[in-house]
Amino acid sequence: MSRREENKELKREKIIIAAREIISFQGLDKLTMRYLAEKAGVSSRTPYNLFESKTDILVAIMFDAVKHMGLPPTDNANQLVIEQLILLPDLVKDFLANEHDFYRDVLWGIISSDSKLTRDTATTAITGIISTLVIAAVNQKECSDKLKVEILSTHLITQFLAIIGMWGGSQLALDQAIANIQFGWVNTLQPYSTRKSKSWLSQAQVTYAEGLEEFLA
Repeated sequence: MSRREENKELKREKIIIAAREIISFQGLDKLTMRYLAEKAGVSSRTPYNLFESKTDILVAIMFDAVKHMGLPPTDNANQLVIEQLILLPDLVKDFLANEHDFYRDVLWGIISSDSKLTRDTATTAITGIISTLVIAAVNQKECSDKLKVEILSTHLITQFLAIIGMWGGSQLALDQAIANIQFGWVNTLQPYSTRKSKSWLSQAQVTYAEGLEEFLA
């Protein structure tokens, strides 16, 4: 990496750190490009040179979060791939819960953006993880290939984004959102389960249904 690229990366990191501090201590509404430049100690033009918009900075924060989430390997011999997939939202929940209000604000800032391209970019990280696990489940004969992998993956991703978006908009508590995602995923996958995964999915369906009943009680 050239010195110019190193300097560019350093400024980018300063801006992201400053954005995190502003959102955490002052709220999303206080995040402006001018104030961000001031807090990061860079010129007023630098945020515009490195990011297309304020929302792109929020996307960068989310991508950084996914990298540090500690996602499981897909070749764990002691666990079904289907199980890893269904438990994935629990990892997301545990990570988000550590900075609950911060990540909810970041997510809402992305969701409420006028830019569809920016919103789509923000979802690519989790989309790739879900698709990889679905492909692995089919390859391991835990899931039938009667339905195209792309269709099944897209449906699971849509469920995830729609429900986690309700958390971002403060319509659901994080625990409720995750439980609804997992129950929806189990019901979606069950018709395509094989002998290898049917028993686990059937038990999971009961477990998550009971969990949702507790929220309704």
